[in-house]
Amino acid sequence: MRKNRHQMTGGIRQRIFSMLLITIVLIIAAYTAVFFFQSKKVEQLVNDTYETQKQIYIDNGMEDEFEVFRSGAIASFHKEMFHARNILILLVVFIVAAGMISAYSITERIIDPLNTITRRVASLGVRNRQFKMEDKYRTGDEIEVLAESFAKQSARTVLYIDQIKRVTAEKERIGAELDMASRIQASQLPRLFPAFPNRKEFSLFASMTPAKEVGGDFYDFFMIDQDHIGLVMADVSGKGVPAALLMMVARVLVKSSLQNGKGPGEALESVNNQLCESNEAGFFVTMWVAVIEISTGKGVAANAGHEHPVLRRAGGSYELVIYRHSMPVATMEGIPFKQHEFQLNPGDSLFVYTDGVAEATNAQDELYGTERMLDALNRDPDAQPGQVLANVMNDINSFVDGAEQFDDITMLCFRYLGVPGGSS
Repeated sequence: MRKNRHQMTGGIRQRIFSMLLITIVLIIAAYTAVFFFQSKKVEQLVNDTYETQKQIYIDNGMEDEFEVFRSGAIASFHKEMFHARNILILLVVFIVAAGMISAYSITERIIDPLNTITRRVASLGVRNRQFKMEDKYRTGDEIEVLAESFAKQSARTVLYIDQIKRVTAEKERIGAELDMASRIQASQLPRLFPAFPNRKEFSLFASMTPAKEVGGDFYDFFMIDQDHIGLVMADVSGKGVPAALLMMVARVLVKSSLQNGKGPGEALESVNNQLCESNEAGFFVTMWVAVIEISTGKGVAANAGHEHPVLRRAGGSYELVIYRHSMPVATMEGIPFKQHEFQLNPGDSLFVYTDGVAEATNAQDELYGTERMLDALNRDPDAQPGQVLANVMNDINSFVDGAEQFDDITMLCFRYLGVPGGSS
């Protein structure tokens, strides 16, 4: 009962009742006004008619009979008008009752299905996953069309949610696998510094900052023998797991070649031929490879399409060493790789990096570039290798200012100190 009273006092039901009641009241008021207006006119017409007959009665000496006749006629008229008013009141009551019953029937037919639809829609996601058609909605009018629209939209929403759940689960699975792959990839790179604490002839530091997920950048450094160290900086084209797998294979191959006594050029040639045999994905690898004789500072390097290295002479500034590169590795089988010699003196430093450094981009799509990199290196040229990399990384972060990066940032700095007490 309380629920029905609540529904009767608001919303569409109240508006229908209010409009119907106002309409009925206006009709009754208009009819009543016309009725009383016409009654007055008829009464006046009766009075006028008797006034025209009055002189005839006076001339015949029947003035008293005229007044009695006239009074009786007027009383009879008033009596008939009283009955007409009673009939009008009964008619009004009947019309109002019929109108209210009709309005209630109409609102029951409209409001109950709408209330049910409202409750079902409000319960979606709480008690029900989907809005479904019920017999109550099959009214053959706009309410049925509305309910069918809700049912179709609800079915599409449930299907969409199920698809989102599947996609989310798959994305989480892939994300977990990529995270594992990223950790495996990072674990393949030497990350313990100082790398060779017992060697006083040199110091070095390297870092890789992945952009998003597993990528193809890698660095490596290792002792070939007691007097030679190998340095590698490389970047595999592409991203994702395939690039990471090729990176690990290339790293193992170049390290094995150098440790087997091959020079940088021969090592790249060997790696190139082996990668070309099974490079179905068409990836390639840019690599900078160097072998440095620790006792003398003499070095041999080969550059397979990689970024130009940066050299700083003791007491000087970091400068790009620009020369002609060879082709990247894994592009064509049987190609030669040129190598060149260089000399490091005590206090000299080498800085090598991948294109993620120069191609770091800010929100205005401006590239960081090698000029900014050199400025960052030369702000504190005497810094230790670890601080050198931190200076460049801090400058890159300041430049990009939070903009999303799409390439790994990998760097290595090697400082040659010479043999303690030696002539170098």
